[in-house]
Amino acid sequence: MLETFNHWLIFNAALVLLLVFDLLILSRKSHEVGMKEAAWLTVFWTLVAAVVGVWVYTAGNSQQGLEYVTGYVAERALSIDNLFVFIVIFGYFNLPKNYQAKGLLFGIIGALLARAIFIGIGVAVITAFSWFLFLLGAFLIYTAYKLAFAGEQEVDPSKNITVRLARKFMPVSTEYDGTKFFTKMNGVKAITPFLLVVLVLGTTDVVFAIDSIPTVFGITDDPFIVWSSNAMAVLGMRPLFFLLVGMVRLFRYLQYGLAAILGFVGLKMIVEEALHDFHVISELGDIYLSLGIIVGILTGSVLLSIILPGGDEEEEGAEAAAASDSGE
Repeated sequence: MLETFNHWLIFNAALVLLLVFDLLILSRKSHEVGMKEAAWLTVFWTLVAAVVGVWVYTAGNSQQGLEYVTGYVAERALSIDNLFVFIVIFGYFNLPKNYQAKGLLFGIIGALLARAIFIGIGVAVITAFSWFLFLLGAFLIYTAYKLAFAGEQEVDPSKNITVRLARKFMPVSTEYDGTKFFTKMNGVKAITPFLLVVLVLGTTDVVFAIDSIPTVFGITDDPFIVWSSNAMAVLGMRPLFFLLVGMVRLFRYLQYGLAAILGFVGLKMIVEEALHDFHVISELGDIYLSLGIIVGILTGSVLLSIILPGGDEEEEGAEAAAASDSGE
């Protein structure tokens, strides 16, 4: 079992080294990340997550290995929806493309810190009050409903409380100074727009953590698996962002797939807490079943996005046909 202090030390030391590698090697030069580089980096971070999964399986047991894979897949799927918000934030601040990779790296560090805090809180509360799992399950089902039926939620970074406080206490430059946090404006020290981007990403990460942490707790109550699967999913977010920008039309129905995943995990959490000895197949077999359902829902939502035409494309087609008729 992966329960000793040494296992925690090994994983967290490796996590720090990976972040340093990303900061000093992969993100050392500010440049625009193209589709090819994003694809290779996505493969790289996925392989890193797979290596961690093999270690969890061999150092722990088969159940922990399977729970890690299931948690990782669920969190990776949910991170895609989060990346759409990053697109809005970068667009609002007009963040140059060659600075976006560095901005995302700071966002990832913030996401890891937020998840570490909420995982610690979640473990403590669940240990003391097992009935809290019912609340988490209900929260996931409510979140699923909002995601599927509440329509698109517009993000306005100008209303972010951190940005408003920063602008209240210090002058803010309208020009970027590379990826520096502070610059000189008329001889006065001022905040750069890049720091505002990082602040918004950091506070947004807190909201993402509140949404995502209950999901993995619905899969496993093992603190090590919750943390490791979350951390590995977050590390792969940066290149995935640039892939998403290039293939955004593939994910037209993603929000419904994510809603289905959240609803499924929330219902699973409630049923398992209410019926402790109930298993559809067996304790291990149910984890395989959960993994299959999550992967199936995610794959189905992407396939539907590819196969079925979207409303925007239909409207564009109708406009083009009308323009052609009027031209005749």
